[in-house]
Amino acid sequence: MKLDLNLNIEQKQELVMTTQLQMSIEILQYSSLELKDYIEEEMKENPLLDMLESQRDMNYRESTFNSVRKNDIEYENFVAYQPDFCEHLENQLFEVLSNEEIELGKFIVGSLNESGELTTDIETITDIFSQQGFNQSEIEAVYQKIKKLDINYDSSFASCKAEYIDPDLIVKKEDGEFYIEEKNTAYPTVTISSYYYNLLKNQDDDKISDYLKEKYQSAIWLIKSIEQRKNTIRKIAKAILKKQIDFFENGLKDLKILTMEEVAEEIEMHESTVSRATTAKYIQTPHGVFSLKFFFNSGIDGVSSVSIKAMLSEEIEAEDKSHPLSDSKLAQLFVDKYGLDISRRTVAKYRKSLGIKSSRQRKKK
Repeated sequence: MKLDLNLNIEQKQELVMTTQLQMSIEILQYSSLELKDYIEEEMKENPLLDMLESQRDMNYRESTFNSVRKNDIEYENFVAYQPDFCEHLENQLFEVLSNEEIELGKFIVGSLNESGELTTDIETITDIFSQQGFNQSEIEAVYQKIKKLDINYDSSFASCKAEYIDPDLIVKKEDGEFYIEEKNTAYPTVTISSYYYNLLKNQDDDKISDYLKEKYQSAIWLIKSIEQRKNTIRKIAKAILKKQIDFFENGLKDLKILTMEEVAEEIEMHESTVSRATTAKYIQTPHGVFSLKFFFNSGIDGVSSVSIKAMLSEEIEAEDKSHPLSDSKLAQLFVDKYGLDISRRTVAKYRKSLGIKSSRQRKKK
């Protein structure tokens, strides 16, 4: 009978550990906003959980325009939920917009539905971009220019859904050195309620004591899981900063080939942990806001595919519009200028993925 009792206790402990481990894995994968929602639900269920006093009255940003004060808006933080269709349109903007209109154009593209119609009214966009010197008629004119582009939605494209991304991390530079700063405004810092902890310590009722002990253990595990999440993301970001330092200095053209396996070895973690920890996590850089997964990529001759696409887009943008470069000429240009042996077929594939038309279609009389 005693053996059966011990076995039953061990099984219950294993079940608790399995549940807690699963919770830690889920927390690692959560985006900041998902973690915020999860914490709020847990705080409703667990009286032992509390938040820091300074955060008690904090208003957290939502992914809509109305909840963000105009002066706090960082336009590069509005990124596409799934960027394929948006990229297809954005890569055509330089054909019809001036340099001053590009950022506004990107914002409008992110607000289009599958029919090419705005999901955000012109008045709201005017309210946001009036700070940049645009009036309503100018914004309407930019929208009309965009409508003349190739807006035909294809099932192979993901839709454009403008969504505000609150980065988990910010890359800053001071005295010539880059460093990473954590940005935890999206979710509260969780702590143990002093009131209920004291109640637990001085509790005589066994039933209440058991309940509070269980909730206390759950609260401690949640706090540890959140801290572990922060530490893991920070380690991965530091490894990315180290290996992609040229990108942070110079931009897309200097993005290097990098695999999750390399970063996993660097920080002595399993590759699956790196994959989970970089899911739906974003970093603000001098060149815009990027998903952490963006920095893992393949390429050709040691140059990342992202870098090659950036070079390709730049060369096409700089070409003589009356004599645009064919895919064959672009392939030869990569050999002569960058020392990259890229086939005409690969150039065509990358060009199409960028939503850029063929040389014949790009030709202007």
